[in-house]
Amino acid sequence: MNVLIAKTVEECRQWTEVAVVVDVLREATTLCALLEHGKKEVLVFESAQEAVSFVQEHSDFEIYSELDLPIAHEDNSPYLASKSNARKPVVLVTATGTKALLCARQASLVLAGGFCNFYTLAECLAAQQKDVLLIPSALFGTSDDVEDGLCVSALKDYIQGIGNPQEAIVEFNNTMRYGEFMKQFPKTASKDSKLAFKVNGLPVVPQISFSKEGYGVCHLYGAPAPAQWLGGSAAAAAEAPVSENRPAEVPVKEPNAEENSPSKEDLRAEADAGKESLTEAKQQAAKRIKSFFNNILQAVKEEKEELEKELASSKKEPMEPAKTMAPVSDDLLDKVLKKSETVAEKKAEEKPAVPAADAAQPQPAAVPFAKEKVVAAGEVTFSGKDSGFQEKKHKKAIVLFSGGLDSTTCLYWALAHGYDCEALTVSYGQRHDREVLAAQMIARNLGVKHHLITLNLPWLSCCSLVDKKQELPDVPVEDIPKEGIPSTYVPGRNLMFLSLAGSLLDAVGAEAIVAGPNAIDFSGYPDCTPAFFKAAADALNRGTKTGVSEGIEVLAPLMRLSKAQIVALAAKLKVPFELTWSCYAGGKKPCGHCDSCKLRAKGFKEAGVHDTALD
Repeated sequence: MNVLIAKTVEECRQWTEVAVVVDVLREATTLCALLEHGKKEVLVFESAQEAVSFVQEHSDFEIYSELDLPIAHEDNSPYLASKSNARKPVVLVTATGTKALLCARQASLVLAGGFCNFYTLAECLAAQQKDVLLIPSALFGTSDDVEDGLCVSALKDYIQGIGNPQEAIVEFNNTMRYGEFMKQFPKTASKDSKLAFKVNGLPVVPQISFSKEGYGVCHLYGAPAPAQWLGGSAAAAAEAPVSENRPAEVPVKEPNAEENSPSKEDLRAEADAGKESLTEAKQQAAKRIKSFFNNILQAVKEEKEELEKELASSKKEPMEPAKTMAPVSDDLLDKVLKKSETVAEKKAEEKPAVPAADAAQPQPAAVPFAKEKVVAAGEVTFSGKDSGFQEKKHKKAIVLFSGGLDSTTCLYWALAHGYDCEALTVSYGQRHDREVLAAQMIARNLGVKHHLITLNLPWLSCCSLVDKKQELPDVPVEDIPKEGIPSTYVPGRNLMFLSLAGSLLDAVGAEAIVAGPNAIDFSGYPDCTPAFFKAAADALNRGTKTGVSEGIEVLAPLMRLSKAQIVALAAKLKVPFELTWSCYAGGKKPCGHCDSCKLRAKGFKEAGVHDTALD
């Protein structure tokens, strides 16, 4: 199952699999409130004129809308919907949400939701066998309602195993949009927002079926829609015989028609039946949720056991790159290898020399890959296309490449996953420019096109990674996470790098950016966190030609890995450790005292792998 986010109205109109419309503050939450309150007949209209005409013909229906209608109506308010008469049928027509629902009529299944039914909706979608398109209703409006975009992104991330809805809600509460809603909308705005942002406070999933006359019929997911409205004719429904499998309709109370009023016993029986049905539905949902998360936990357990076996094997047989070179064959990875120069068989036992700063033209060393695709347990895809990228053909990626252990592992990972890669290295005045030479050597050995960009930004001298007069931090490795943001933090570095990568991607026709941020064993840089990369990926998908037309993936294979797990992955990918450079101090040998050296040493020690860069 792939989870995609709609970017155009036309994409919604042509979608034929599962569609989910998200309208956080209004329509989706209103529908959830109506169904949770026990409404049995809820119709949705795209056109205000059609909705008004329908209600004028069917006086038993009440109408909910934030639009200026020529007839009396309730506001499109989740709070008012939760307090309405459960027996009264409803028509809903909104500025954007119902347009989005009706636009998706070609989909095999149309659902609605938001933060109010977040976990129940996510569990429902995780059980689908078809691809899912998440539709922010803002696509059908004149303004960018950021809460819809934040919700669909959070929903996609959650289904893929990262992030949580609370982070998106906190982000929205800090936006101008939230203040505008609270000030400009009706008196119920505060109560509406409480319902809209109480995560899974309305644990129902509205499903939309479509009538012959064009409007939508809303009902609980998995339950049948009211048959009398699917046919499109209220008159025909009234004349139709009652099915043995469907209870007779309870007469609607007409004004002043006391003889048609249901008895208290009837009302009590109907309420009890509704509660019993709702309880059963919740129990079934709870079972599905438990099963869903048990599957996730089992997968995590299996990955952990596999990694432990690999680490145990690595400890028994320390990595010796020159002795573990894989023979060249004709598979996908070896085709990539043919781009690099082949070292003669008699050189196979020789250790490749570390390129020196004053070396003229060092000879390329053989750099073998693992033969099979190697999947990192912590890999994360931010925004853009779905994470089913490994099955695509003719893929091209821009790899942010410093020449260090992490970025080199990312380059090998991308090649192992079939990407045609171009490497991008940025020289920004770093004191350890030795890493740039390492990047050039590795890219040349792999036959990967290498872009070297030089930035001259004098204000970066505030950073000890640029200003050689400042002392580099030297703290115990166990205290690195406790020290806060260190002096080696380069202001806006990853933001600049991703912007340059996005520009290059747009120019050369690539579809993905691969970067090596890590949120486990790192020095506390704010631009290495999942939240930052998610926001940057969203910006790239909004601000580039490729992003708005096709979607960009920002891939972070190492985001959730410890340094030991990164070393294990690199060993499996046959990364030449001796060619990589991590030390902040520069020079010819790693200093062993800076944060980068200590974290690298910690990773190799815990992985039981020998770091040949120290030889």
